[in-house]
Amino acid sequence: GFVAEFDAAGQHRIADVCRLVNEHYAERLTLAGAAAHAHLSVSAFSRLFGKSTGRTFTAYVNEVRIGQACRRLLETDLTIAQVAYAAGFNNLSHFNRRFLRSKALSPRAFRRAFA
Repeated sequence: GFVAEFDAAGQHRIADVCRLVNEHYAERLTLAGAAAHAHLSVSAFSRLFGKSTGRTFTAYVNEVRIGQACRRLLETDLTIAQVAYAAGFNNLSHFNRRFLRSKALSPRAFRRAFA
């Protein structure tokens, strides 16, 4: 998985949004929805999230989803497509590109290397 580190400014709001992402990673998550959850405008939320975590909201969501996919690849016999959809990716080719960019291995190679 992935655990973010926060600075003191806005820590409770960002922690709350990160908790939301960790619990609902398989659902459709939007920047606007996360900003509303934190009771901030989209631009203020983006600035605070970036300052607190060192990454964009979308990058954070993708990292959480990739972490969940890695866990499922190692712990289950689900197909790669099933793992991708269960982790919240709606497009298999997008999942494969994100996974390869994040882990420097394809999902199939990851499963073979670490299973």
